[in-house]
Amino acid sequence: MQINIGDKVRFLNDIGGGIVTRIVDAKTVMVLNEEDEFEIPSLKTNLVVVESANGIDAAPTKQNSALSKSSTISEQKNALFVEKEEIYAAFTPRESSDPTDSPLELYLINDTNHILLYSYYHEISNGLEGITAGNLDPKSKIILREYDKKELNELSNCHFQIIYYQQGKSSIKTPLNRNIKLQAVKFHKSSSFRETAYFHQDSFLHKLTGELLEHKIEELSNKEFKQVIRDKENSEKPAQPKGKSSSDILEIDLHINALIDSVTGLSNADILEYQLNKFHEILRQSQHEKGKKIVFIHGIGNGTLKQKVQSELKRKYRKHYQQDASFKEYGWGATMVTIR
Repeated sequence: MQINIGDKVRFLNDIGGGIVTRIVDAKTVMVLNEEDEFEIPSLKTNLVVVESANGIDAAPTKQNSALSKSSTISEQKNALFVEKEEIYAAFTPRESSDPTDSPLELYLINDTNHILLYSYYHEISNGLEGITAGNLDPKSKIILREYDKKELNELSNCHFQIIYYQQGKSSIKTPLNRNIKLQAVKFHKSSSFRETAYFHQDSFLHKLTGELLEHKIEELSNKEFKQVIRDKENSEKPAQPKGKSSSDILEIDLHINALIDSVTGLSNADILEYQLNKFHEILRQSQHEKGKKIVFIHGIGNGTLKQKVQSELKRKYRKHYQQDASFKEYGWGATMVTIR
């Protein structure tokens, strides 16, 4: 059942009802009880919509129920063409909230004529985790999860698996298996959130549909761009000796162009924060691997990143041994840490 903020609902397993004030997750909402004016959590399966947020009565018929479910998108988007059907994931702040301060709600948007059978996973430092699964009606959207800022900083990837279904005569569409690589620093920039046809507030929209080749070409272009940057930086370093580095040394390039695809809209402070977050992430992952050697390539530049890295090592990681990395291989632009 599609339930939105502002819908008037009745309880199926109790007397009374109220107004939906907040969507907690894919299965639960908060309802402002009309009798005592207290907010209470309730499963969507225990509710029936008697009046939608836009004022349309919800009669208990199959036809009106289908119209209610499909109205969410079509009323916000005046002309919805389906010549090229699309599916999106969107990070959206709570209504009337500053996107850089508010927790973000992750929605799956079905802008197609098919029912979607979906499963959603997210990836944090300790691996892949299944979050939710279900089905989504045509021309509708559903909230999958709400993330606070701390969770977003730890979230590295979102994974979606989607199967199309259409009742009656139809053709088989290839299932989707999509991964979104997240750049947490962008969630702190208001310029990352833009107006869309699917929400009243600005949102951070990701397109999940498209030919796999299209995604591959985009990925290849990003890799080529980063290779150009690396080639330019390497030309400014002393010549490196032939042969490979010892296999027990982990190299982490902290140059921003090696970490993210684009720095558009990011300030110097945002970039430095992202680089340091990566630095801390690697050390946390390696903290139990005694004897492991990690080379952090920070470059010389104006020395800010190098100073910050060495300062954090002295402040938070005193037990580990640090030294300048090999001058022959890295010039003055790297620090080697040995885990203890």
